[in-house]
Order: sequence, then C-alpha cells, then structure tokens
Amino acid sequence: MRCPSCGHGNLDDAQFCDQCGADFAPVCPACEAENQVGARFCRKCRAKLAPEPDKQAATAEAPTRDPSSELPVSFAGGRYEVKRFLGEGGRKKVYLARDSKLDRDVAVAVIKTDGLDEAGLSRVKREAQAMGRLGDHPNIVTVFDIGDDAGQPYIVSQYMAGGDLDGLLSKKPERRLPISEAIRITQQVQQGLARAHGRGIIHRDLKPGNIWLTEDGTAMIGDFGLAVALDRSRLTIEGMRGQAVGALAHAIITRTHMLIATHDN
Repeated sequence: MRCPSCGHGNLDDAQFCDQCGADFAPVCPACEAENQVGARFCRKCRAKLAPEPDKQAATAEAPTRDPSSELPVSFAGGRYEVKRFLGEGGRKKVYLARDSKLDRDVAVAVIKTDGLDEAGLSRVKREAQAMGRLGDHPNIVTVFDIGDDAGQPYIVSQYMAGGDLDGLLSKKPERRLPISEAIRITQQVQQGLARAHGRGIIHRDLKPGNIWLTEDGTAMIGDFGLAVALDRSRLTIEGMRGQAVGALAHAIITRTHMLIATHDN
C-alpha cells in the first residue's frame, strides 16, 4: 500500500505509514466518520480531511537516502540472514547478520567495488585471506568467512557489540580515557599486533576506528590490510614496504600519545 502523503510503499494491511506516520483511514474532524485511504473530503459531510499534497514541497523535503532502508535479505545463499544495518564507511557497508548454520550473530562487511579493477579485487581477497590466517586470538577480530554475492565481495567476521574505540572516545570528555583503561586497551592492542607480526602480517592502518570492543570492553584489532588493498595508488612493493614501516611507527606513536594524553586523569 502506497502512502498518499509521502509515496512510501507499505504492507497491504498497514493502518498507517511506517515512514511518515500518515493515517491510511482518515477520520473526519467534523463528524468523526471513517473514510477511504487517500480521501481528501469526508464521505459523510464533505469536510476537508487533508490538504492537497504539494509534490514540489514533498520533493524538497524528501529525506536523504538511508542505506538501512535497503537491507539485503541474506548472503551466501541464505546462510547469513541480515538483521539490521550497522554502518557505512568509505570502503564498505556493514550489516549485523545471523549465521543460520552455526546459530550466532556475525558482522558482514560488503566491500564497495566502485572503481576497482581485477587487480584491486584480487588484493581484497588476498588481504581477507591473510586476516583469516591470523586465527583465533583474544585481541584480533576473527574472520569466519569470505565470499562474493552478485559481484560484491564480502567478509564475515566476529560481531563486536561494544563498537569501536573511536566511538568510545567520542563519549568521553575531551576524548580522554582514564589512565587505567587506556593502559589496558594499549596492552591488548599490543598483544594483537604481536600475534599479527609473528605471522608476518602488518596492519598498515591502525587507528581508533579499527580497534573494536567486545561487550565487556576487550579491545580487538580489525580490518587488517583492507585500507591498503583498496587503495589503487599503492602499486609498488617498495612503496608498500614504506607504507608498512610508516604505519607501524604511527601505531607506536599513537599508543604512546594515548598514555600521555590520559596521564592527568
């Protein structure tokens, strides 16, 4: 059923629009008679029920497209049943899904492929496989699966109910954590990095937005290598090595800065 006010499509048995709240069976303000959906005048007394829609105004006031309103149903032939939209970045859209085979919640990151050539897609696949090779570690987000859905590569990983460190910092005064919490998170990140480096993998994009938190606050590193894999401007091996060394140095500086910035707390 299409809403007469905003044009949104609703279920056939809907009593009101789930987007704008418009009533599908308007009641006359004069005689209280119920009228047909979309009626502009009362069938009993001819009282005006609603102003004539202004298409130009409706267009001007139309909300920005919300990615969450276009949820895919599932991935991997129905194995991962999408529950809701979690967020969108420059390189991916992330959904909360239910793994019907193993009966657990997972995060499905759909990689945006706009502008990526075959080499770029291959890099994404290699980096996702590298993340999977890190195995199960308490301070690294576990990758469960990778796949392709209608040309869209996706990565299935552990769902982090606590959000990311950047979100946590945004809730704190002056983006500062208590020193005990900063030290705990720093130590956990360091342990995750040590595991990755022991497997010959360097993150190359360590930042608060890539440090995730479990429901109890345990810090886990995610998104290994994806930023570099999706950046088509980094083409040479020497350039990659320089990027890796620079990012590692940045990670060390970031962790040190976190401790210094919170010391006075």
